[in-house]
Amino acid sequence: MSKEETQSKKKKAGRIIRRVIIIFVIANLVLALPSASFAETLVLKSKGDHERTVEEYTRVWLDDVTGIDSYAFEEKYQMESFLIPSTGTKNYRIPAFHYMPEGEPKGFVVMAHGMNSSHIVIYHEAEVFLLEGFEVYSFDERKFGESTFGYVGYGYLEGMDVKDVYQFAYDQAEERVFHMQEQDKNTEDTSGKRYLCGIWGQSMGGAGCENAMDEEPLVSTLDFAILDCPMGPMEDLTGAPKPQNWLAGKMNPLVSGFSFDQQNPIPQLKNVTADVLLLLAGDEKVIPKQSTQAIQKVLEEAPCELTVYVSDGSEHADIIVDDSAGYRNTIHDFLESIN
Repeated sequence: MSKEETQSKKKKAGRIIRRVIIIFVIANLVLALPSASFAETLVLKSKGDHERTVEEYTRVWLDDVTGIDSYAFEEKYQMESFLIPSTGTKNYRIPAFHYMPEGEPKGFVVMAHGMNSSHIVIYHEAEVFLLEGFEVYSFDERKFGESTFGYVGYGYLEGMDVKDVYQFAYDQAEERVFHMQEQDKNTEDTSGKRYLCGIWGQSMGGAGCENAMDEEPLVSTLDFAILDCPMGPMEDLTGAPKPQNWLAGKMNPLVSGFSFDQQNPIPQLKNVTADVLLLLAGDEKVIPKQSTQAIQKVLEEAPCELTVYVSDGSEHADIIVDDSAGYRNTIHDFLESIN
């Protein structure tokens, strides 16, 4: 075989190898992109009629499943709405909502809903806190409800929003002449009762709360956190093989501006000192078991008081529907234990 023929064969083999590599990379990109964006960050759906339809559907669902008339709820609890400037995202304002209980509040709770919903969908859970005497602040998570943000943050960006809404709620409480605890969270007000500051997050909202718990002002002022079927790392949730998860993790900063490592909320829990209630669904099919176990393990090792409630037979984010009495009683007892 001549030298020219040998070089020609080498070039041909090289082209074949390069094509195989390109095909492999493209195939992995196709598989990895949904993992990186979880099929949402790349689908920048228009709002308008679509969002109005979602809101209408949510209101009908709430009435049918829980018996709560959302419009009557908003009137009864004096709903106010705010646009809170985001400290983590330039030119973004968080659509937030406030509800007042009857009588003098015992404290406030910031509530973060899950994916593919809005603040309206958690009125059932919000009423639990309102009936317990707590002010409620909620907000529409990124891309949902009245949010103008283009994509979902899977608990990473939402953690920034939890922090900002919490700061707003804290400042509002100070303006209502309540003596807020600053350095020592056991400080008492002039009536001898503490004004409790808390957060509650469900599913992706749970990941947002987890990510916010090692941020100020939560570190020094947070009294309690309730995590309802909370989400953990994206890598657990995608269900993709390890090579695709690895590639997705590398691509996500290009798509969403943050990595899977940054999104992972579990490391933020290791130094939590606030009392924590972990609500788990016995028939959980959305959050992988390894995520739930990892969240519980780090909280058991953290310097916090941890309470765990497992609702047998309940499905993801439906504990209050499937086990209403257990849900309400558990939260009541938990809040009473803080007082």
